[in-house]
Amino acid sequence: MQPVVTVEEMRAIDAAAQRHIPVETLIERAGAAAAHAALAMLGGAYGRRVVVVAGKGHNGDDGRVAARHLRARGARVEVIDVASAPLTLPPADLVVDAAFGTGFRGQYDAPRTDAPVLAVDIPSGVGGDTGEAGAGAVRAAATITFAAWKPGLLLGDGPERAGRVRVADIGLDCSGARAGLVGPDDVAGRLPRRSREWHKWKTAVGVVAGAPGMMGAAGFCARGALRAGAGMVRLGVPGAGPADLPSSEAVAAGLPAEGWGPAAAEWVQRCGAVVVGPGLGRAPGTVEAVRSLVAAAPVPVLVDADGLHALGGSAGTVLRA
Repeated sequence: MQPVVTVEEMRAIDAAAQRHIPVETLIERAGAAAAHAALAMLGGAYGRRVVVVAGKGHNGDDGRVAARHLRARGARVEVIDVASAPLTLPPADLVVDAAFGTGFRGQYDAPRTDAPVLAVDIPSGVGGDTGEAGAGAVRAAATITFAAWKPGLLLGDGPERAGRVRVADIGLDCSGARAGLVGPDDVAGRLPRRSREWHKWKTAVGVVAGAPGMMGAAGFCARGALRAGAGMVRLGVPGAGPADLPSSEAVAAGLPAEGWGPAAAEWVQRCGAVVVGPGLGRAPGTVEAVRSLVAAAPVPVLVDADGLHALGGSAGTVLRA
């Protein structure tokens, strides 16, 4: 899980680091990381034209260091101060946006360019904590951010404005982050390994969801279980006839329109887990049927949507913990 820190938390992390690492060293590391990201986007450096838009703060310093590294690799680099930037930037193969960092407040109208943009830490004009952005904020093809994700890269307009995001380690300790971004590797590491001898029923999921005229949630739920790796999905839909059932790889069947709890428990008895609730409706009979199924199921049960409504009222049925 990758750390996510707010603007204020990042300031505190920076301040703590500077007690034993000079700020110039941190800027050098950040600028070098930005230069490497730029080289990857350019596919090389020699003869490439790069424009760096740099502000007066440390974000601008990162951009200037990146410019120095790119020049050393043979790129033709022009550094433009954001305060005097033209409305349209000179022709370039790449623009490095180092105008404003995560602490920026206000409205920023970025200079126009037809070149792809690499944003340093966060696209200028995007709120570091909220992801809010005005119409003129930078729209980057990629963003190189430092030490940790910022909320503004994940919320609001941030994901659209930031493009592909890479987090560069520059030696800051973000172990105290209170939020984290869960990635595919985090999820994959928690999934149990499957034996070669396992068959479809070893990872079967039973889904009790939907109703005639309300099949969308049931279909999404069944396909989600298949996408997550279920070897078999059994979908039971109360009151549904053959024409009502969604077309998918899930094995679907109609359940009785009323008092369907026992039939649902029978339908999912070979499954290793059960999902109940999406699209069932809130009729009194549905409430009792959901409670009956949850109480009788011998396997883990995930309750969602209308199922939560059924369990949220006064308990007419004693449920297992």
